Amino acid sequence: MTTPPRPTGMHEIVLEVADLAAAERFYHDLLGLPEIDRWSGERNAVWFDAGDGVALGLWTPETGGENAIHHGRGGAHVHFALRIPNGSIDTWQARLEATGNPVTRVDFDNGNRSVYIDDPDGNCVELMDAVVDWSGRPLTTTP
Repeated sequence: MTTPPRPTGMHEIVLEVADLAAAERFYHDLLGLPEIDRWSGERNAVWFDAGDGVALGLWTPETGGENAIHHGRGGAHVHFALRIPNGSIDTWQARLEATGNPVTRVDFDNGNRSVYIDDPDGNCVELMDAVVDWSGRPLTTTP
């Protein structure tokens, strides 16, 4: 049997949300992600451009399960990270703290720095000012 080539990157991530409007305000208004698509009818969903060619989808429980392709449904996740432009971590931290919600900052030993906040559904969102990738190679361009 021939081994297929490995995946080349993340295409999309979809989160199940209780209140689509509240989630939209968080990801669009607070984080600034541009809307790229919207579904209506039996499969209410909104899609945002998360950078690097990755889409972030948000949908309600009614959109998943029997209405979803391959019966996709919500579930617990640990967190996901969005890269932010190098040097913008302090500005992002101040913006997130201004919401009055808990924010955690971590300055990693490899030089990467992150802030974490929960979205309206309790999903942990990390914003990372990355200077190296997971292998330790320097990132030479700002996302």
